[in-house]
This record gives sequence, structure tokens and C-alpha cells, in this order.
Amino acid sequence: MYSYELMQLKSPDFPFIIIFDLFIGGIAAGAFLVTALLLAFGGKFNKAGLHRAYYVTMGLLPIYGLLLILKLDKKERFVNVMWQFRDGNIMINWDSPMSLGAWVLNVFGVFALVSVLYALKKDNLLQFSWAKKLYAIATYLHEGKLAKVYLSVGAFFAAWFSMYLGILVTTSSLPAWNATPLIPTLWIISAVITGVSVVILLLLFTNRGSQLDESIQRLDNIVKSVIVLNIAMIIVFVIALGQWSETVTRDIFGILLWGGVVVVGLLVPLLLKLKPNLLGVKNSLIFSSVLVLVGGFILRYVVMIGPMSFW
Repeated sequence: MYSYELMQLKSPDFPFIIIFDLFIGGIAAGAFLVTALLLAFGGKFNKAGLHRAYYVTMGLLPIYGLLLILKLDKKERFVNVMWQFRDGNIMINWDSPMSLGAWVLNVFGVFALVSVLYALKKDNLLQFSWAKKLYAIATYLHEGKLAKVYLSVGAFFAAWFSMYLGILVTTSSLPAWNATPLIPTLWIISAVITGVSVVILLLLFTNRGSQLDESIQRLDNIVKSVIVLNIAMIIVFVIALGQWSETVTRDIFGILLWGGVVVVGLLVPLLLKLKPNLLGVKNSLIFSSVLVLVGGFILRYVVMIGPMSFW
């Protein structure tokens, strides 16, 4: 059943659209996940500008959903896994990654919408009189007594969403994909560093004076730590593939994985972050963030295309 669900995504150009979808979906989820956790449990530091991460999530999430639906062989299937037209009943199939994924996408979309309303209120943008109550609710959910609950639940759905297609891939019939359950973990780790890197870029280019410096520094520290974790997870992932490891390490895929992802996309950014004077603090942040994004895209390419090309 799971392999059938995966094959609902049309071939032969399935991988390229899905790789891009994985990439932007990971950014959307990672930006929300880290921001929500920092706002809820980040302690007492200047969190100015962190809410702007919600613009990233809300900007990319609709694109993710649209591309995913467009690549379905039967586009109505996206609705069918949530709603039984014959009986008119809501359907949640707990045994179907596609059904659960569709629901998580929609629930996460609601959190993203509410949160972007909060961001708009904080930045005093698009303040429509008819939406005052909506802005008030969004503000309460971020700053009121229920803030930690709301942000924690939102972070949970962001994390689940970032792992979704990894789960779908892992349950497929392709040996290299189901040889290890670590793909979803790899996705969420990569989602965090790519999502936070985009937020860093956004804050850098919207910073006026030094008002956002503390938020940028906090986010940068997170990226440095997760880069190390990402490198370790890639090594563990390759080892866990066992006999199928050559699907991601042979020929061009090995060059892309170790050279493109680990060296260019992780080690060089880490060096720039540890030695910011090499290019100057701002330039180091910009270049390291861009390289992290490049590495994140290549990682998805290798993990998706490598095993498929083996056959």
C-alpha cells in the first residue's frame, strides 16, 4: 500500500519536483519549529524579529502543497485521503502515511496562518479593521497564558511535517529507501539548519542598526550546533544503509554527498561561522547561510536520485 501511495507521484520527472518540494517544505517547517521553540522556551533574550520567520513559513507552505498536488497522478487523491465523498465523512487512515501527511499539512497550515497574523501585527503590516479580532487572537496565542501550549503544539506539527515525505519514502518498496528508518531524522535535521539559515538571511536584510543582532546571534549558534549533528547523522545514515550505501556514495553521488553536502554545505559554513573575520561578520553570515541552503538541496537530491538511479 505504501509503495502504491508513493507511486501516485508521477514519473519520470517525479524526483526533481519532489526534491524542490522537500527543500522548500523543510525550510518552511524548520523556520517555524525553531522560532516557536525559541519564543516559548528561549529564555530571556532580545527576541526582536524572530516572528518574521513566520513569513518564510507562510510564503513557502502553499507552494509546497500546490506542487505536491500537481504531481499526483490523480489530483483528487489529496482530498480523498481526508474526506470520503460517498459517505460525506472525514477520514483519517492511521495506517497511511499519505493520509496522515495530508492532515498534518493542513493543520500545520492553520498554525502558519495564525502565526503570520501575529507577525503582521508585530510589524504593523496589513492591519485590516475587519481582522482586529483575528490579530488579537494570534497575539494572545503568542504572548498570553496559552503561548507555550500553542507554540509547543505548533512546533510538534512543524517537526512532523518536516519528516513527512521521509516517512513516505522509508515505507516504499525501494530497498535503499527502506533499508534504514533514518531518512525522516535526516530530513528534520536538515530542515532546521536550512530553515534557520533563511531566517538569518531575512533578519540580516531587514535589520536596522543593531536591533536584531541578538536574535541573529542566537539563531547562528543553533545552526553551528546542528551542522555538527547533521554531519554525524549523514555518516550514521550511510553506515545504516549497509549494502545499499553505494547508492548514495558511488560516482557522482559520492562526490555530491561528501563534497557538495558535507564539505561545501556544512564544513565550510561552520568554518565561516567559527572564523567570521575571514569575510567579515555580515558577509560570513550571508555566505555560510547560502552554502547551507545549497548543501540542503544537494542532500535531498542525493538521497532521492541515488537510490532511484541504481535501478
